[in-house]
Amino acid sequence: MTKWMVPTDKFLNNVKVDWYSQQQQPKDLEYNKNVLNEWFQSSKLNNITGWESMGCVDFTMGCTHYIESFIIGQNGLDNFQVLTDDYAYYSFLGKWGTPTGNLKKGIPLIVTLPNFNWGDLRPDWDDILAECELKEIPIHIDAAWLTLSKDIELDLSHPSIHSIGMGISKYALQWNRVGLRYSKQRKMDSITIFNKFYIHNCNDNLYDCARFCIERIPRDYMWETYSELNANMCNKNNWLQTKLIHGVWDNNKIRCITRELGLILPHTK
Repeated sequence: MTKWMVPTDKFLNNVKVDWYSQQQQPKDLEYNKNVLNEWFQSSKLNNITGWESMGCVDFTMGCTHYIESFIIGQNGLDNFQVLTDDYAYYSFLGKWGTPTGNLKKGIPLIVTLPNFNWGDLRPDWDDILAECELKEIPIHIDAAWLTLSKDIELDLSHPSIHSIGMGISKYALQWNRVGLRYSKQRKMDSITIFNKFYIHNCNDNLYDCARFCIERIPRDYMWETYSELNANMCNKNNWLQTKLIHGVWDNNKIRCITRELGLILPHTK
């Protein structure tokens, strides 16, 4: 263990133990979806508005499912855009980022918010919104890190924002990857097909488990639990806090401190 390592979160571990050890009663899918929907919107530490503009809510198997469904729905790498300094996943597919100001008119954009490179929204977010509105570019938001954030302000009712995907896995729930996609209008893609034609009696256990977990885990649990430790570590090491619980500024670079916090999140093992 390093000097600042603390035991892995016992509360989150116990939620998993309870799911496997206790007798479970299945719930209706719509009930599970409503619980998830209310949980995602219930953050007291962030100011996310415009939920009412997202009239279509669909189950996903996490944010990667949201991303991959989006990509498949575009029918090729040339039919969507990503920005520079975004999720490395896209470069693995051979898709490279376009600088703000050079986006192509009418071609959908998928963007990560918050962005780990800044521990916040992108600093050029207002410029991106203006450019996309001018060029009629639909924006789709991968909000995987939003559950680990505080002080994020985002208005989903902006006319250029078409959808947002969120997941629960960052709360040590990578063993049961579940999320929701919010959209203003559905497109015929894999998530739409899954929810329309295959959802009933398919993955019931997955969504029962997700509902069971978030009924026990407060929406802002990470910051509420680890904010003091995060602040103490920053003071001790001359780091600066970001809006992400697991990222700090260290000599003008973002440093991941999940291990120091005693948390093992997806992609940090």
